[in-house]
Amino acid sequence: MKPRVLGGLAIGAVVALSAFALRPPPKLVSAQTGRKASASPAASRKATTGQSDLNALNAADHATEAGAAKSSVDGAAMMLTGVVTAGAQATLSVRMPSRVVAVNIQEGASVRRGQVLALLDDREARAQQTTAEAAIAAARTQVAKARLGREAQAAKSQADLDAALGGLRQAQTKARQARLARDAARSDTQSDLAGAQEGVRKADLALARARETLRELEALATVGGVSRADLEGARTQVQIAETDAQTATRQARRATEGPANNVSAPDGSSSSYRVALAQRDVEAAEAAVSQARTGVQSAQKARGTTDALAAQDIRAAHDALAQALTGREAAQIALQMTRLVSPLDGAATGVNVRAGETAQPGAPLITVVSLQSLHVEALVSARQLAGLRIGQRAQVRVDTRPGRVFAARLNEIARVSEPDGRTFHIKFRLDSSATLRPGQTAQVAIAGR
Repeated sequence: MKPRVLGGLAIGAVVALSAFALRPPPKLVSAQTGRKASASPAASRKATTGQSDLNALNAADHATEAGAAKSSVDGAAMMLTGVVTAGAQATLSVRMPSRVVAVNIQEGASVRRGQVLALLDDREARAQQTTAEAAIAAARTQVAKARLGREAQAAKSQADLDAALGGLRQAQTKARQARLARDAARSDTQSDLAGAQEGVRKADLALARARETLRELEALATVGGVSRADLEGARTQVQIAETDAQTATRQARRATEGPANNVSAPDGSSSSYRVALAQRDVEAAEAAVSQARTGVQSAQKARGTTDALAAQDIRAAHDALAQALTGREAAQIALQMTRLVSPLDGAATGVNVRAGETAQPGAPLITVVSLQSLHVEALVSARQLAGLRIGQRAQVRVDTRPGRVFAARLNEIARVSEPDGRTFHIKFRLDSSATLRPGQTAQVAIAGR
């Protein structure tokens, strides 16, 4: 028979120190054919009846089995001796040494599911819970602090980025203005050059006319047709025209020469000089734009780094909070498990602990059995199996209820024999078992097939 295990059962407040396990029913006392059992009720109520007793009874059964007559009690075809077993049984124990503060149940008393049967010292568990609550409060404060820090860092990073973007926009505006000024200077230079070239053309034309006039007067002077004053005046006009032509040529040359030859003009009157200054302004403005772009990139990178660090701090704070919550949960479980609680309705069949004692791990403290769905278990020989079938009716009697008959049906026949190789477990389900107690010896009369 495989034991039924009630794993992780927690009724009411069950501490981490306590564990419930549904135990298998007690070993059967005897099985016999055609005669009453000789095993005593006291022996049948032991939680672990010796297999040697069972083997002795089985040997007696086999010795008399061949000549056993059918029982005449109620026309039964077979008479067996079995043990009343509970459908469920739980043994309460602790997982670590614990001092017992109070025991609230006596052996044999009825218990309810969720009823507190014993109390353990809970001072350490309460101290753990207090520590866990403090850790949770600190962790929540750290989470709030990390969130505020992230918001502050995000605001600062955004402000730095906005400032960098503003600087970039300003630098770009100045660069556009510098380019416009340079283009205007170049346009002025072109206008000045055109004017200078026009001045050279006019000066050259005036010079050519003055020279032509001088040649004509000199030709007339050879025949005495021109006064000396007119001749000198014509020569003076030629000199003036030559001076004007030279001046216009110099101006045109200065307008056409590159900035390298005129950049140091002290009066700033050279158009080429103005173009050179405007070009320098453009280059400076473009350098400022490049620097501003670098600043924007640095601000964006700094913001990303700040956001990542802030997120890391928040994750760490949340991890600490989760760990603190887990600690509190463990403390609460430990506190709950300082109360040994019955996992089922039934009766306390074993109370092995008293207040003031120290319970040791694994030691059974209180055993609770269910009074619902009781069974009677017995052993039969291999030869007797032929006369049994599932659903077969039976009558059960117990010594504590003389004259009372309980109806039952066979609901389980083991497929594997006992270690002795000759007997098999069978189980009867009682139809009415309110007045029976697990562990009682029962006489089972099985109806014929």
